[in-house]
Amino acid sequence: MKREPLSPDTLHAPFATYVHGVAIDEAKRVIFSAGQVCGDKDGNIVGVGDFDAQGEQVMKNLKAVLAEGGATVSDIVKVTIYVVGQKYAQPARDLGGRHWDKSNPPASTLIVCAGLANPAFLIEIEAIAVI
Repeated sequence: MKREPLSPDTLHAPFATYVHGVAIDEAKRVIFSAGQVCGDKDGNIVGVGDFDAQGEQVMKNLKAVLAEGGATVSDIVKVTIYVVGQKYAQPARDLGGRHWDKSNPPASTLIVCAGLANPAFLIEIEAIAVI
């Protein structure tokens, strides 16, 4: 698979660990993850009121979905991150910076919203991976 980052000279530098776009040639498989939240295997909410704990659980869940499909975070080409409240925008960028492949980051969208499906959720992440 050939993966090409798209960062036109006419655009600003990315604000965090991402690129403006990703082009893929010769893909063998595309994996679409549903939005992952901070639920553990038993459906318990991990990190109530703790953004960092929720973020790490979300990443654990996302990595499990990717692994089930034969992928890793390095295969993510597009990620959408939803956070509840502007105060979590930078912590979400930091979370991605800790987990995305810095040499080959995904295209990314960060959405600040009023709430998610459960009022205790502070972050949700969905991704598209290509292998």
